Amino acid sequence: MKKLVAMIMCLTMVLAFASCSQATIKKDTKTTKAIEKGNDDKKDTDETVKDSEESSGDKVSFSTTDRDGNSFNDSLFADHDLTLINFWEPWCGPCVNEIPDLQKLYDNYADLDLLVIGVYSEEGMEEDVDTILSDNGVTYPILKYTSDFDKYQSGYVPTTILVDRQGNIIDTENNGTLIVGSHSYSDWEDIVTPYLGE
Repeated sequence: MKKLVAMIMCLTMVLAFASCSQATIKKDTKTTKAIEKGNDDKKDTDETVKDSEESSGDKVSFSTTDRDGNSFNDSLFADHDLTLINFWEPWCGPCVNEIPDLQKLYDNYADLDLLVIGVYSEEGMEEDVDTILSDNGVTYPILKYTSDFDKYQSGYVPTTILVDRQGNIIDTENNGTLIVGSHSYSDWEDIVTPYLGE
């Protein structure tokens, strides 16, 4: 019986790690079509994401609430040069580990019109979310996931998108439109600063 419990726990950890890791994104329809046409499906994550979203032109549109029931929608983009939307989950170690860096980024670049938003879907884990946000002193908006966000998903968390003042998803030079995986503060700084005002 102990072996069975141990095996189940190991399997659970492997699945959790796999869902948080960076991997080739085959869920994206453009990537899937490219693979079907014979493109090499063994590209690294950043190349695949970039190739799958070459023409950004996508407008982000959403309507949701934060954890206190306050309404948020895509009109908030007009007030910021750049909005970073980070899709995370409280059970994902890499997601939680990068929250302090995202908070620091928000604190240091808010005056340059950067807005950071966190979005999660695990409503059954509110106590865990409370603890994570409290432990990390999070002051940027944390929004609830709705189906409006479905098309911005990579199938992995964390996944992040950058949005300009007009609501367009930015196709970053090195990361594509879907930035998959966690990043350090200096990585995030390198990613966002080219899109912020002087």
